[in-house]
Parts: sequence; structure tokens; C-alpha cells
Amino acid sequence: MDHFTDSNRFGTSGRNSISRRERKKEETKTRIIDTAIKHFQNQGYEATTMEQIAEEVDISKVTLYNYFSSKEVIVSEFFQRMSHEFVDLVLAALEEQPNTPSKIFEMFRQQFEWNAQYRELLQVYFVHQFQSMLKPESYQGSGLDIVLAQIIRHGQEQGEVRTDMSTEYLAKHLEMMYIMQFLVWVLEPEAWDAEKNLGAMVDLFMHGVESRRE
Repeated sequence: MDHFTDSNRFGTSGRNSISRRERKKEETKTRIIDTAIKHFQNQGYEATTMEQIAEEVDISKVTLYNYFSSKEVIVSEFFQRMSHEFVDLVLAALEEQPNTPSKIFEMFRQQFEWNAQYRELLQVYFVHQFQSMLKPESYQGSGLDIVLAQIIRHGQEQGEVRTDMSTEYLAKHLEMMYIMQFLVWVLEPEAWDAEKNLGAMVDLFMHGVESRRE
């Protein structure tokens, strides 16, 4: 009986030990991301090295590479985490919008407002995401399509959005339209205007390109 008791106690202790180890790994991972983003923002992405990040976090370069294989991966992880926080915040705000077009517009308006503080890093993330799409086993979506699907599904239920196409299909198309606007925003930041560009995008999505006859 004592044998089984000792064995169970050892098993519980082992699980607790693993849990503590995982927590410590997550804390180190977060410190790496926070440190890297601070340097990227303060001195520029290109000027920041993996050696510098490792030194400030007080870990070896080998340990750093065990967590992240490159600066691009650190940036990707940062935006993955931030996108989930953004989604939680914006969903509550969208409930106040009266209809589907205004929900879509406000969703993207807030997205671009948030984007402005990370313009350089977003370009890095954008390139990394496109490269990752060629490797489906490692690709991680931003979660944007999930939020758009919720908006579109609600619009379908309210009779504002067509139902002969699936929610997911329409959400993917809207996400691609957003990516095109993102590219314009990156390449022509001074000429890009939220009211004009996002308004036109939402109108195109909701009404298509068919000529409207008076």
C-alpha cells in the first residue's frame, strides 16, 4: 500500500514540477518578446540583433534560438498574441454599431488605428505570414477571419448579407480585401484615408461592382 502511495505522490510532484517548468518557460518567452519589441520600436528592426536581445534577457544565444529561430518569428508571435487581445476588445465595441456595413467599417478602422504604432514591424509580419502560407503545417492565422465570420453571420441572420455563399467564404474574401488595403496603407501612407478607403472597401464588399441604375 505504501508503495502505491509513494508512487502517486511522486506522480503528483512530477506533474507540479512540469507545470512550474512550463510557467517558467512561458515567462522567459514573454520577456524575450517584450525585450525584442522594445528594441525594434526604439532603435529599429534591422539595427536590433538576436545577440542584443539574448544579452538583455540574460540568456545565452543558444537558449534564445531554442525559443525563436529568428527575429521574424518573434515579431510573428508578438502579433499573434496582440491580435487575440485586439479581437476581445473590438468585439464589444462592434455590438454598438447598428448594421453590418458599420460593423465592418469600425472593425477595420480600429485595426488600422492600432496598426499605426507598429508600421515597420507589420511589414515584417506581413512578409512572414505570406511565406508561412506556403507551409500550411506551420501557418498560424491572425484570427481576423474568425471575427469577420461572426460579423457576416450576424448580417446573414439579419437579412443584410446574402446566404447563398458560406460565411467562411465571404469572410475570407473580406480578409483579402483588407490585405489589399493594408498594402496601399504601407506603400502610400500619406495618401491613405480611412474614411475614403475603408468606406469604398465596405461598399464594394456589400454591393459588388454591378452598375447601379437610377
